[in-house]
Amino acid sequence: MIQKLKRIGSSLLVGTFFVLSNLASYAIFIWLKATFNFSWPTIWEQATIAAGGIIIMVGIGFILSRYFFRHERTYFKIFRSVLEEIGRGNFQVSELLIPLQRMDDGNIRDTVFQVEKMAEQLGEMETLRQDFIANVSHEIQSPLTSISGFTKLLQDNSLSTEKRTHYLEIIQAETSRLSKISENLLKLTALEKNDYKLNPTEFRLDYQIRDMILTAEPQWQNKQLDVIVDLTPTKIYGDESLLYQVWQNLFHNAIKFTPENGTIQVTLAKNKNDQTEITIQDSGIGISQEDQLRIFERFYKADHSRQAKIGGSGLGLSIVKRIADLHEMTIAVDSSEGQGTKISIQLPK
Repeated sequence: MIQKLKRIGSSLLVGTFFVLSNLASYAIFIWLKATFNFSWPTIWEQATIAAGGIIIMVGIGFILSRYFFRHERTYFKIFRSVLEEIGRGNFQVSELLIPLQRMDDGNIRDTVFQVEKMAEQLGEMETLRQDFIANVSHEIQSPLTSISGFTKLLQDNSLSTEKRTHYLEIIQAETSRLSKISENLLKLTALEKNDYKLNPTEFRLDYQIRDMILTAEPQWQNKQLDVIVDLTPTKIYGDESLLYQVWQNLFHNAIKFTPENGTIQVTLAKNKNDQTEITIQDSGIGISQEDQLRIFERFYKADHSRQAKIGGSGLGLSIVKRIADLHEMTIAVDSSEGQGTKISIQLPK
């Protein structure tokens, strides 16, 4: 509305300037005619007078525009400097926008708010980008250091066959670790694309979870874990291969963080809200309340000292969270240190 009134006012001013400037031109000519006894102007002289009026109009319009539209010039000047700072990677631009916040124009204040919000979001994205690069570098550097160190040790011809075999096993394990990090990074990057397309089909969820548990049997049998399974026959509609990765990641985490002779319980049933719910509960080391807020972040590790011994890149739960979001599923974590962990996933009705 304000912008429309400004345009109407500008049109009225232009018309007024044109009429007044031409009247002024004719008044000047009449005065000159009376003083110097000029004859009535010819068509060419009238055209000259009109041109003079236009020149006067432009001059007056320029002067008035300098007065009436100085705020707009200030606005564009400050806005341009703010964009230049953002282009240089400086997202702390609130102080530069203070003069615009004091203006009476509500549209300008709204624009200032949007610019501040945009700069804040860009700053957060830049922080995430830097953290991501630092985490990737750290995760990759560790196995590379091991591979490089043990490769040099293998150059010693006096090594026994037993030590040589041991070093080769470490190199192979670290190579597999690097490959897993790369695979998970590519997978997470693909899942986070806005145009990622699911491939949903109807399948038996209880069959899928049972197959996943049986596939992991060597791992939980090796730790002599008691795995209790209670699966209600359930058909769902979703991306079967992606959902398999969800249960696999959660179940392997339960194995990883549960001591020997511990217990893991997997259930599939309807909850009190008539939603299909999958629960994986273990008797492991548990997660602190503080860490529960961040376990789904990329590369976050709740206990670095234990994770260093157990292994893992900190990407598994990030993949779980993204797949769950794509399927509009809800994840709930119930845990405390030393008391085990219970992760529940509710499917949409």
